[in-house]
Amino acid sequence: MLRTGRWVPLGGLALLLGLLAVGWLVAPRVSQAQDEALYFVTTGQRLDNSYGFLGHWRASNGPLTLGAPLTPPLLEHGLVVQYFELGRLELHPEYEGAVLRGHLGAEYAQALWREFAPPSATPSAGGEYFAATGYSIAEPFLGFWHAAGGLDVFGLPLSAPAWEYVGAQMAQVQYFERARLEYYPELGATALQMSALGRDLVLLRGLPTAPVDPAGALVVDNLGQQATAQTTAWLPLANPTATPLPPTATPVPTAAPAAPAAPVAAAAPAAPVAPAVPRGGKSIIVDLSDQWLYAYEGEQRVFDAPVSTGRDGFNTPVGRFAIYYKVRSQTMSGCSGGECWSVPNVPHAMYIVGDVAMHGTYWHNQFGSGVRRSHGCINLAVGSAAWLYTWAPLGTPVTVRW
Repeated sequence: MLRTGRWVPLGGLALLLGLLAVGWLVAPRVSQAQDEALYFVTTGQRLDNSYGFLGHWRASNGPLTLGAPLTPPLLEHGLVVQYFELGRLELHPEYEGAVLRGHLGAEYAQALWREFAPPSATPSAGGEYFAATGYSIAEPFLGFWHAAGGLDVFGLPLSAPAWEYVGAQMAQVQYFERARLEYYPELGATALQMSALGRDLVLLRGLPTAPVDPAGALVVDNLGQQATAQTTAWLPLANPTATPLPPTATPVPTAAPAAPAAPVAAAAPAAPVAPAVPRGGKSIIVDLSDQWLYAYEGEQRVFDAPVSTGRDGFNTPVGRFAIYYKVRSQTMSGCSGGECWSVPNVPHAMYIVGDVAMHGTYWHNQFGSGVRRSHGCINLAVGSAAWLYTWAPLGTPVTVRW
């Protein structure tokens, strides 16, 4: 399955570390007159030095550690910021105009209610211990962490390595203040990657992503290299955890440079919805006692439907979650508790935590009867799941309670 981020085959990790160390992975410069502003044909956004972001992108291996810009400069909590696939740059006047990276790892964990195991009393053998958070960084993450920028790019570790679903596939991940790293040991070409947390938070927060004016900018591809005349189609990036941004037409640069645009104001993310009383936006409550699901817009209930949740031994987890991945149809298979299953064409799956999803169910009709039939998922009638799938975007809070 394709994923977002930058793949790093461990077989060539030594070469990558050497390239990073000498700065060879920054976007190549063309003429000074042309590259003071870049227009990324993949996203329809420009990157320039109106706020120092282009300089930082180049100096910190932007193609590898930030990716392409996804938004124009925004005003967010009093700071000028710009979101990229893998991170966010911020202009900090209080630090003499320094450009710093936003704490996307911490913000993403908070947005999806991630809870981390407390740090071990014993630092990881062969790892590097950080007393400020109590966590260590060890291989396979440690070498990449150092080579790609260390504290400036990633920040301190916020968790120990743990297994987590990324989209529909398991990965070993470690969270940092500014980023998350993913490791897929089961792949034929074993690889590390940085998570596309910038893209995920842009989608979760509904930030503006409309294409901007390319006038005066050098048209480049996703790595910041000059696009050819044959580049006429939008090149979407794979991202199982979010729907792709709208496609854009190929921009045509003009000779006259565009004046720097004022940053666009962006609304602050909404506060998490309280479990018992939804107060704003869309939210879902699944009541295990009643075996019923309720959908709200603000405090108004707009939909409800009977469900069938996990039976004993496969109990549906209780807590506050959010829809992090949607797929219209898939085969669900697995083995647990001495049982194995493979169910084809499961419709309208909406994952809320791990491999637990709300989805359509065509193989029984015991919804709302008190009979709990699933292996942990929230079974809905096919029509109910279709309605919910269309209505609920990624990031919709889901509270599961008794």
